[in-house]
Amino acid sequence: MVEPIEYSEKVKDHFRNPRNVGVIKDADAIGQVGNPVCGDLMEIQLRVEDNIIKDIKFRTFGCASAIATSSMVTEMAKGMTLEDALEITRSDVADDLGGLPQIKMHCSNLAADALHAAIQDYMDKQKSGVQKLDENEYEVAVVGSGAAGLSAATVSAYMGLKTVIFESGTWGGILNKMCSARLIENYPGLTGKMSPAGLTKTLLEDAEKQEVDRKEEDVSSIDIEQEGDFKVLTTEVGNEYKARFVVLATGSIPVESGVVGEEKFAQNEGGVYYLSTDPSKLADKRVLIYGKGYNAVSTAECLSGIVDSITLVTEESSFGVPEKVMDKVKKIEALKIMTSTNLLELQGANKVEKAILQDNTEDEKLEIYVDAVVLVSDLKPDIKAAEHLGVEIDESGFVKTDKHQRTNVDGVYAVGNVASDVDLLIVAAAHGAIVGHDVYNRLKAQ
Repeated sequence: MVEPIEYSEKVKDHFRNPRNVGVIKDADAIGQVGNPVCGDLMEIQLRVEDNIIKDIKFRTFGCASAIATSSMVTEMAKGMTLEDALEITRSDVADDLGGLPQIKMHCSNLAADALHAAIQDYMDKQKSGVQKLDENEYEVAVVGSGAAGLSAATVSAYMGLKTVIFESGTWGGILNKMCSARLIENYPGLTGKMSPAGLTKTLLEDAEKQEVDRKEEDVSSIDIEQEGDFKVLTTEVGNEYKARFVVLATGSIPVESGVVGEEKFAQNEGGVYYLSTDPSKLADKRVLIYGKGYNAVSTAECLSGIVDSITLVTEESSFGVPEKVMDKVKKIEALKIMTSTNLLELQGANKVEKAILQDNTEDEKLEIYVDAVVLVSDLKPDIKAAEHLGVEIDESGFVKTDKHQRTNVDGVYAVGNVASDVDLLIVAAAHGAIVGHDVYNRLKAQ
């Protein structure tokens, strides 16, 4: 029979009510230790002013003793000079806790070691001349606020990295702009339970909780500093920011379809729009949606209830989406579906008035009257701000990345629709989380 482990009341208190748990944003130093036998992991972060530990926080994965000792050592060290804190031993921590069970002394009382590692990290940085980040300098800058961008920013900040995210349009990306109220599909755990607006609100709340800086500015250019390891981000309003790592989460932009009349009517609210359009511009209009696949079908769903009527057209024999999705779309009122049909030309004076179609099954031309046309054409990554850096593109037109979402340009990552044609929210969020962890590990290694 295994004897129960007896803990002191003080150990129980620090386990149940741990002090100084969390992350110090832009910490001056970080110390990590672990025990491979029992699996305990401890991390301590410091903020140091005039050689005094002004703030200290910890994150620990382990048993009651591991958490209690981490809590206790932070209480002991806070306010001490670095030299005095270096004198704290494992025995000191155990004694202040009223003792630890003998079986826990070696595998769980690593807190003093983590403290010493953090202090050593600070001293090493001072010797090497590592500079503290200024107001507009960051470890991570994320450009774009879809699921991928917000995930990358939140996880990076959670890991203790000073992080900023830029968005000049709609927070939450294209899905929140187009279909903010429709329930999300294909997101395990959230399918049919949350809307893009709800998900965006939750992601933004997480980002705020982790103290991510939010900038409502359009990043017009990303350049590499001639000397040093910073990337320089310049916005359209002329502000300049610096970051050691940049995450391209800018999504995709449509490729022109080449339909006759497209160029004319795509200007000055002439009636031609693309996937990223504001649905309010189409209110009460007769709309033709031309494209293929899930994007075309999803656009019809998003506009349902907003527009007067929808004609959904594809040149393919079908839209290639699951039958249950198509069945739901067919229930939309005032919807007409046309397959195996090409859009040849758009006609009108100053605005679109008529669409000329080619029915490929009957080999005949059709004319329909419309007020607006949404062209759901092929998409390409929106990397205009970083294109001059020479990021490599794969054969499908997406930015090449490795398993960590790194591009060929050191310190530049690509996530979501910038790096993959797998157009799923859960994939985008996973990309962002991968980046946050990878940046943290790279900075820790330095």
